[in-house]
Amino acid sequence: MSENSSQSTRGSQGEFSHRPMVWGTQGMVGAGTQLTAQAGMRILWQGGNAVDAAVAGALAAGVLEPTAHYSLGGEVAMLFYEASTKKVRSVVGQGWAAQAATAEYYQQQWGEIPSGVLSTTVPGVISALLAMQANYGTMSFGQVVESALSFARDGFPAYQLLCRAIATSERTANIQKYPDSAKVYLPGGQPPVLGSMFVQKDLGRTLSLMVQAEKQALGQGSNRETSINAARDVFYKGDVAHRMVAALADLGGLYTYEDFAEFESPAEEPISATYREYEIFTNRTWTQGISLLQALKILEGYDLASMGHNSPQAMHLQVEALKLAFADRERYAGDPAFVDVPVDGLVSSEYAALRRSLIDPHKAQASYPPGDPKGMHAVLPGHRSKETAAMAGAAGGDEDGTTYLSTVDSQGNLVSVTPSSFAGLAQGMILGDTGILINTRGCYFWLDPDNPNCIAPHKRPRTTPCTFIVLKNGKPFMSLGTPGGDSQAQCDLQVLSNIVDFGLNVQEAVEAPRFCGYSFPLSPWPHKEAPNRLVLEERISSSVADALRDDGHDVEITGPWGVSNGFAPILMDPETGVYHGGADPRKESVMLGW
Repeated sequence: MSENSSQSTRGSQGEFSHRPMVWGTQGMVGAGTQLTAQAGMRILWQGGNAVDAAVAGALAAGVLEPTAHYSLGGEVAMLFYEASTKKVRSVVGQGWAAQAATAEYYQQQWGEIPSGVLSTTVPGVISALLAMQANYGTMSFGQVVESALSFARDGFPAYQLLCRAIATSERTANIQKYPDSAKVYLPGGQPPVLGSMFVQKDLGRTLSLMVQAEKQALGQGSNRETSINAARDVFYKGDVAHRMVAALADLGGLYTYEDFAEFESPAEEPISATYREYEIFTNRTWTQGISLLQALKILEGYDLASMGHNSPQAMHLQVEALKLAFADRERYAGDPAFVDVPVDGLVSSEYAALRRSLIDPHKAQASYPPGDPKGMHAVLPGHRSKETAAMAGAAGGDEDGTTYLSTVDSQGNLVSVTPSSFAGLAQGMILGDTGILINTRGCYFWLDPDNPNCIAPHKRPRTTPCTFIVLKNGKPFMSLGTPGGDSQAQCDLQVLSNIVDFGLNVQEAVEAPRFCGYSFPLSPWPHKEAPNRLVLEERISSSVADALRDDGHDVEITGPWGVSNGFAPILMDPETGVYHGGADPRKESVMLGW
């Protein structure tokens, strides 16, 4: 490791780490809270596979982690490495806009994407989880939802982040606007007290209705897959759907019943790119996952290891590579059902070399133009920059939320899941008596018709939640993902590079100090940006910060753990069959192994 890495006290478990690695051979579960992780591990102990455990964990997290801006009214990025076929499976987990949602209508009525009900999307997470469960799981919906149902119906102890986040002025003010939300999140008119039982009876009844539908289908002789779909249909086509649509209409939303009934989560072929001896898989361009792949391809041309971990030289190149990737994100990435995204060109070595040529190793560039992956030009011919709103807010942390979980079973099946519900408590609301806290992911849309992420009927916004599975020489190597909005791809890059370029173990890689940049339009409306702004955790040495300032970066120092993503990656040793994982102390992340 480099002397540039840190100026803080050495951790109790290593140079950076204050927690030990966690080990296992039969199974592992990493998640955003200890109860979420235990919900997944409980399924593994009962004989379920990694998909069963991941779905159980994600359903439980939707009850346990509203303060991670994740609820069962949200969305999910999910990947599954299937050991028997040696293939990575992907499902579309992002919800879509209402049929009535057009750029023209929003422009005429509001001139923006307003916060609240008009920035919601149809929830995608239930559909995606149950599609994966039906196709690749082994258990019933009733089995995998058991922990979530218990947590909703009977309650769970209100933990520190839950109490702290609900009590913030922004969230409390939004909750107070909606009686159905206040009834749940402000019991007795106040935020929950630490350690008190937090109960969501209405949400429990919704989950119970889904379980009952599955039992009825099974009793009528339907197979497991058909019965799981019967549970799903309660949410999208049954009584729950009708009540959600009615609540949205009462609030001024644009939805009809058909917006829910027609919603699907199709399987898709994931995209991938190589980085040295690794192949990194992610979902298609309804997520920002391709940005990590592009940045890695650009960095592949440098010997980062020789520069030293968190050296100014290495960090400068990482920051500039990410700027290049985000410039292309804004020009090309969007819902592939609506946008013809040149994926092969964007992640090609030839194109990466062209984009790499734009980087000055000693000078930060405030912003970069997009390239041309079709014609293979470093800069898109004829490109003209458009004005964007100045000064960005936070790109990650508690403000953006999301959660992460990963699972592996004794057969080597590996799952990576990044669920979210952008700003559910800060802008969203519970829909009537369903208990479902709706997302506001629609604020990620643009109203510019030339932008690939422009709003349109039944279009999915390009979402920041992204998830990854990494293979090494064709064998499963690790899961990767994190909360954090636009900081996700940036911090995913750092954790992965910490492991594969700098040789850190998984816990050291997770705890090592990080940076977060802002030289691109942030995903939420109004898409602000702050050219060359670069936030460093204060554990990065002052000499590194000064060197980055000399290169032109507008460096700000945050707290020692201030870039507050929440990693819980699992690594697999192909030689020994041993699993090992790490959990991020910046959140309440937990890793369990057996």
